[in-house]
Amino acid sequence: MMDRAILARVSARVTREAVRDTLVEMVDIASPTGREGAFAQYLVQRMARAGCRAWLQEVSPGRPNAIAVLAGEGSGRNLLFTGHMDTSYDGDEDYLRGEGFKARGIVRDDWVWGLGSNNMKSGLAAAVVAMEALAAEGVKLAGDVLLGGVVGETEKAAIEEFHDEGHSGYGVGTRYMVTHGVTADCAVLCEPTTLQVCTANMGVSWFRITLGGTMAHSAWSDKPGVVNAIAEMHLLQEKIAVWAKDYAATHEYLGERPNVTVAAIRGGMPWRLSRNPWSCSLYLDVRTVPGTTTESVRHSLRHVLRAFALERGCAEPVLDCYVSDPATDIGADAMIARVMRNAHQEVTGKEAGGGIRRPGADSTHLNRYDVPTLCYGPGGRTMPDAAGRQMHALGEHVHVDDLHTAALVYLNAAITVCGSPDASV
Repeated sequence: MMDRAILARVSARVTREAVRDTLVEMVDIASPTGREGAFAQYLVQRMARAGCRAWLQEVSPGRPNAIAVLAGEGSGRNLLFTGHMDTSYDGDEDYLRGEGFKARGIVRDDWVWGLGSNNMKSGLAAAVVAMEALAAEGVKLAGDVLLGGVVGETEKAAIEEFHDEGHSGYGVGTRYMVTHGVTADCAVLCEPTTLQVCTANMGVSWFRITLGGTMAHSAWSDKPGVVNAIAEMHLLQEKIAVWAKDYAATHEYLGERPNVTVAAIRGGMPWRLSRNPWSCSLYLDVRTVPGTTTESVRHSLRHVLRAFALERGCAEPVLDCYVSDPATDIGADAMIARVMRNAHQEVTGKEAGGGIRRPGADSTHLNRYDVPTLCYGPGGRTMPDAAGRQMHALGEHVHVDDLHTAALVYLNAAITVCGSPDASV
């Protein structure tokens, strides 16, 4: 049973100003993928000052996770609040303009702008403030409340010449964390969900399809027997488009259908156009729903490639998979799902929405290591005059009210999950 007196006392410390100022501080610390160290140091130092046991967990040289534990009495459930420290962009891209893409927190009309303000320092700020409030009041729960700030979650993967730490994402930090002793009875991944309780998350597979052409001088590229790999890829892409439409039509989960994106294409030498392109590669982002595996997608694509090869009288294009991030769902009846829905309703007076998240998330890794995890976070809502533009076009921002709500919900959930000495809720 929740101790209402404790909840009321601690909630008074969770203010709009506290979460707002915390998020601005976090945004001001640049933490692109591969360079999360300074932000990890910030989290550890701040949580240690609050009275938590906190340490750096080095995933690779210079890239530590930040771990903190507000220790309980050891007789109740343990709850982990977690999220990634790396930002979607570096902050210096010349193709991104606006304050929402820079590592500098700006507050305007109760919206906090800046790189990471939405994804997902907003969730980390809310969790930090909630844990600090518990520590400041000297609350000793039955179970432990943990914080895990992780490196390398952002949807990036090493391939070809892109193989440094800046391209090491897709859950490297969370996988290290959960396989090196930082676990809990359940977890809340503080990803942007517009304050919805999302027990399900789509997965994704990344594929590279490569076909060959003829090495020839461009002056004779119109001669018989010369195969232009880029032109061949255009023909194959038409087949892929038909396949993608059928794939989306035949897969569905919780009212959402997965999509396929032709995300990149490479072929030829832009610095030497006097050579016919002898190779071309197409790169696909294939979103998946629970029940769909990377292998099932691979088999389906191979069918398309074999048919293309037979039709064109060529070798079958080569299919490589370099990301396999499975879809996941813990189910609406999971204990942490019930707790979070109740906490949201108590704080807001409204029922929490749900459904399946489309972007990738580290919940898939935690769930596969027996830590039931859902996503719930303050980010995701766009400002009213966004005019239909998405966050990745407009720039990152989050409303202070959503930050405050998330922190109060996290606090409520922590006391509920960890407060009972018999590990029941």
